[in-house]
Amino acid sequence: MSAAGRATRVRVELSALDRFTFDRLLATLLFLAIAVAAALMPAQNDTFWQMRAGRDIWQSGHVLLRDTFSHTVYGARWPNHEWLSQAVLYALYAVGGLPLVTLACAAVVALAWRIVWSETPAAPRVKFLLVASVVVAACGVWSPRPQIFSLLLVTLTLRLLRRRRYAFLPLVFLLWANLHGAVVMGAWVLVAALLVSFVESPRSSRRLLAACAASALATCLTPLGVRFWIDVAQSLQRIRAMRIAEWAPPQLGDPALIAFWLTLGLLVFLAVVRGRALWSDPDARERGYLTLSAAALALAPLAVSAVRNVPPFLMVAVPAIGALLPPLPQLSRRRDTVRPGLNAAITAIAAAIAIATVATAYALRLDRFGWSPLPAAAIAKLNECRGNVYNRYDEGGYLIWFAPERKVFLDGRQDPYPPSLIAEQVRAEATGDVAALFHRYDVGCTFTPSASLVTARLVNEGWTPLYRDARWAVLERRSEVTQTATRTIN
Repeated sequence: MSAAGRATRVRVELSALDRFTFDRLLATLLFLAIAVAAALMPAQNDTFWQMRAGRDIWQSGHVLLRDTFSHTVYGARWPNHEWLSQAVLYALYAVGGLPLVTLACAAVVALAWRIVWSETPAAPRVKFLLVASVVVAACGVWSPRPQIFSLLLVTLTLRLLRRRRYAFLPLVFLLWANLHGAVVMGAWVLVAALLVSFVESPRSSRRLLAACAASALATCLTPLGVRFWIDVAQSLQRIRAMRIAEWAPPQLGDPALIAFWLTLGLLVFLAVVRGRALWSDPDARERGYLTLSAAALALAPLAVSAVRNVPPFLMVAVPAIGALLPPLPQLSRRRDTVRPGLNAAITAIAAAIAIATVATAYALRLDRFGWSPLPAAAIAKLNECRGNVYNRYDEGGYLIWFAPERKVFLDGRQDPYPPSLIAEQVRAEATGDVAALFHRYDVGCTFTPSASLVTARLVNEGWTPLYRDARWAVLERRSEVTQTATRTIN
């Protein structure tokens, strides 16, 4: 290499090194923390029935729209609006197991937050404070399941709206409608953006209206067809009636949600105090600040109504707050000492620690991941057990995956099950009185928590424990012949 070439290479390397400012160091450390937290996200019962559905989709070559996993509602209509997520999750599992599934979902989370960062109109240190203050409250629903895709798609929708790249919206909504039912949230954001567009960018309103109409049509291009919105609405009604924890309203006293309430309060305060200034500022309208604010305010009622809606709200609220904040003085009046070499070294060390942490956790298969939630011995005994199985809602998803030959009583796919059955099962768990339920569904085997009232009642009634440890019990109903012989002996 010539002397001139070497000199040019040195200048390029120095220029790259100079980019490791203190602000870049802060941002890098923040995203490393987000990436590590996401890479350690635990699997849930929904993760496993989603993967089982994905496996069956790949094997059968068609989308599952009828129940095949239970003996209680076998053959019932199942409006499966997450089929594409299921296919993706199982494809990842087939290639690299649960570690790859988790890492891929972590990458989706990190990308979503990268969009949040880029769409927040504030100085780097302000963005750092805004994101760092809410990320703990936003990670509550991180788990390898379809909700993860909605976090990315809601931020991508916000980005396209703010930058007025409306032509891509129908494609996003086509993908979203096949990945997850939270496309409803995206539709709500579209409505809010359309309303403010008449003030923010009247020339673009027609294009946005056309994109919204095309996006609505795109959501009907799913296996559910034109019934998509009806099925999603009915699904939401059933979920509310079931009182699932993640669909409960966020509580003021929950320490993990303090940042949510503070963010919500700050957003509303800034909207009241600064909204008019933004409304009348041509530069703010040109930059899409009204769209950011309207989208966040539109999602606020959804977040107040259900815990699971808090993370997407926070991811939209951060850019909105950045847009609503008044001009701020520099956080430090003293000029930072430029130490790009030190910043680069800290970045390299932090990245190495992050990679080592995740690699070690995966190698040890920490219990945190929930990759083996049920004992293999318990599953083996369950497979030996005769008769229909009884299990709670919470364990159904696990059994669908780990005991694929057995039909479950209930699982997390609330759509195929009538609310009356779920309510009756909840009452049975609360009272221990399962006689009528077991008779109706010819239950001869149970997979229940060892400490449950149902387990205690059945053991007292003479059911045979095939497996029992501190957490789980597999019980089998004794045959009539055995019961008669026992009564004769006694």
